[in-house]
Amino acid sequence: MALESSSEVSTGQQAPVSSPAGFRWWFPRTETVILLGGLACTVWGKMEIIVRQRPESGFVNSLAVVLPDVFFFFAVALLIRLLYILKPSVAVARCALVMATAVSVWSVCNMGWLMRSGVQLQPGLVVVLFRDFKEILPIVASQFVSHLIPAILLLIAVFAAVAFFVWRLYRPLQVVAVRFLHVRWAAVKLLIVLLLLMIQPIFESQARSNMTSEVLDFSSQWRALVSSTAGLSEDEPVKIATRNIQRAGERQVVVPDGDSSKLPNIVLVLLESVSYCMTSLGDSDLDVTPYLAQLADEGVEFHLTRVPVSHTTKAYWSALTSTTPVIEADYVEAVPVDVPYEGLPTLLKRAGYRSGFFMMSKGSFECGPGFFHNLGFDHVWFREDLGDPSATLGYLSGDDFRLIKPAAEWIEESEKPYFLMVMTSVSHDPFNVPKWFDEPRSELYDKYLQSLSYTDCFLKELSGKLKELDPDDNTIFCVMGDHGTSFRSQTNVARWYPYEEVLRVPWVLRWPGHVEAGLEIDWPCSQLDVTPTILNLIGCDISGAGFEGKDAFTPSSADRRLYFSSWYSNSPIGYVEGNRKVVYWPYIDKVFEYDLARDQRERNAVEATAHEAMLIKEDLLQWQGRSRIEIDPDRRAQHFLYSRWQVFSDGRSAWANYVPKRRANNSQ
Repeated sequence: MALESSSEVSTGQQAPVSSPAGFRWWFPRTETVILLGGLACTVWGKMEIIVRQRPESGFVNSLAVVLPDVFFFFAVALLIRLLYILKPSVAVARCALVMATAVSVWSVCNMGWLMRSGVQLQPGLVVVLFRDFKEILPIVASQFVSHLIPAILLLIAVFAAVAFFVWRLYRPLQVVAVRFLHVRWAAVKLLIVLLLLMIQPIFESQARSNMTSEVLDFSSQWRALVSSTAGLSEDEPVKIATRNIQRAGERQVVVPDGDSSKLPNIVLVLLESVSYCMTSLGDSDLDVTPYLAQLADEGVEFHLTRVPVSHTTKAYWSALTSTTPVIEADYVEAVPVDVPYEGLPTLLKRAGYRSGFFMMSKGSFECGPGFFHNLGFDHVWFREDLGDPSATLGYLSGDDFRLIKPAAEWIEESEKPYFLMVMTSVSHDPFNVPKWFDEPRSELYDKYLQSLSYTDCFLKELSGKLKELDPDDNTIFCVMGDHGTSFRSQTNVARWYPYEEVLRVPWVLRWPGHVEAGLEIDWPCSQLDVTPTILNLIGCDISGAGFEGKDAFTPSSADRRLYFSSWYSNSPIGYVEGNRKVVYWPYIDKVFEYDLARDQRERNAVEATAHEAMLIKEDLLQWQGRSRIEIDPDRRAQHFLYSRWQVFSDGRSAWANYVPKRRANNSQ
């Protein structure tokens, strides 16, 4: 706070005063009020997360999480006071107002994101949100609709805050010209900042190290800012070389000779947000996916399957190319390339296959047409192709049953063997099912289980249609989760933390007469194994292919190292080796280890020693860095793909607009 007057000055006046006489010393400046409001929003959001996580030593953990942000706000207040010391003027008052408003706007947005996802709003993620605002807007709208009264109150508060900001920017409060008074208040804030710096490590050291406490640390604004701006220290160099992804025709894969018509059809179904532990495979008491369990009985189940990155677009890349996806919050893989990346569609094309991708999500989201064009798919089908908004169930989901007919029509277009890839959508939040299926449930966790039941029925319907089209049942039917999700609080979805339920997904494969029914694979497997496994099954020689994944039918070591990331920059990364799980948290620059055999809920972490942490961190950052793809930064040309999608990019990201066929043909 400062000694100041509540009277206003005109915008053209400096209006300094020579003494504080007559000023109400207790009256806070506008920027102080705004900062206090931002701090209140931050603490509110953090308390919400703490209540959900229910950590042991709640008081200690609460202070460990909140104090860094209290420090941040007081540091901003101190900086503003220093500006007043340099020049107590109206110009500085306006500058202080803008600074305080920017910090508080971030705090309000962060509070909403925290309460929505349980994760700190990353600066890098903000870039993604603004870059794809058109696609993110339905997400925001759905949250407003589901929380209508709080949303209306929030809008009223926002309009009032904007009006207040504009008014104070035009007519700021009078500024005290006596520098000594500003020095005094700066000294007070400096003491508070120093005190916070002293006591913060005490509470951090007493906070118990487990996944819950690290999740709480993962929600710190200050640590988000530090981890986003600070690079590797000079004494910890990490040599990172970007990679050159192989293009179509470059991998050494020998396809089987002979009549291609005798080759099996291949169907790959990725299940949206389906955790292994929440299916009937992982928990027999959950009778939500009986058909998935039947598929496992008719074919093979890979028990220990994990994903490299818990994001859908990255799952496509992992499964189809058998290479690690780019571990950044972007989708550079969708920037149009002249020659497709080598993957399952291009490799199967050598053997005479045609390929098609179908899903009920919007193709404009993360530039689906550009992505699948780059992977060599002959045909794609998205929600826009259906042309029926009544099938929409959520911002990224639609009635998956509606894609079976167009997929069947595509299959019947040719006698050639086909590779069909299908992505489900209903088990993506908000987990809405169509009314014809069941009366929607109200609780979020119950809605999720209901969406799993719907997805299981979809699998059964799709499988039945495929058998109808192929009476000989010469079809490899492969089903896998794209990533899992967590309901540890049972009130909020959390897939940005590397919990086991997020990383471990179901994987079953059926090929009657070729794969032993009821086979169970217990060694570690990865989403990266899909392509080499399928190619090996149909008789391809992949010995010289150089895949990162492997044929999942070939036994692997129980200690096979499987890396993972939570998708965006500065998110936790790590690896699993047998029952040993290692997680590096960039925010606090610490490495923790878990014994999954004894600690399945990941509640008892052991912090790695400084030397061990340095070696692990270097290995993980190298793995993450090697995932990058370098492309021509000037790739800004527009493309018409699949005769109806206009795709363009800024050199690192890509966008897609749906264009009716007639318009697209005229444009070409």
